[in-house]
Amino acid sequence: MAVTRDWIPKQIHKFKIFADNLCKRVRDNAEAWHLDAEEVSKLLSLRLKFNKYYKISTVQYTHNLNDIENTKKARKEYQKALRTMGICQLKSNLFMNDSDRMKCGLNTGEKGYNLSPVASYSPLIDFRSAGDLGGTIISMDPASHKACKPVGQNGIRVRFGFYPANEPITLEADCTQTIGLTKSFGKVVFDPTKKGMRFVGYARYFNTRQIEGIIATTFYGIVC
Repeated sequence: MAVTRDWIPKQIHKFKIFADNLCKRVRDNAEAWHLDAEEVSKLLSLRLKFNKYYKISTVQYTHNLNDIENTKKARKEYQKALRTMGICQLKSNLFMNDSDRMKCGLNTGEKGYNLSPVASYSPLIDFRSAGDLGGTIISMDPASHKACKPVGQNGIRVRFGFYPANEPITLEADCTQTIGLTKSFGKVVFDPTKKGMRFVGYARYFNTRQIEGIIATTFYGIVC
């Protein structure tokens, strides 16, 4: 039975092995596969940056929190470039065959994987005001009512709109603050100019391909 799974590994040591392999094959076959030279150069540059920080942060007795944070930031940018390369230039590349793609670490359907789904449901939201212009957002899987993400979903994106009492609720398209959370809980801080105003939040899942779900959960509160 097909399962939903991201083709980029989550565990950082597995991610490095995957990324090094893909980058090596992209570098060695860029001309034969007619890859965009600028995109290849950008990807290889981000590889060097990530590997430098990764090497530092994995030395157990000498790394510090800054080293770990630098590695996380470098991975985020690097992973985005890997995803762009894989989806935009490799998966449908007429100058490659399925064997080439599998050697790069891309799935071609043989393993029963498919693309992460676009959510047709929205998360359950528990917003807990903490005062001081903010609060905590807890999202739950609507199927299990547990603080976890459905398979294939990478997090939630929340848009906030602000409006005075007795005025129409702000539409999602008119919201002025957006946050993204990849964990099931996170904090939000509002602008001091919004204090005393009512707010509406629109929460949608986004999947591992950064595509948002088709339905949003709405929740309300007051900035205090």
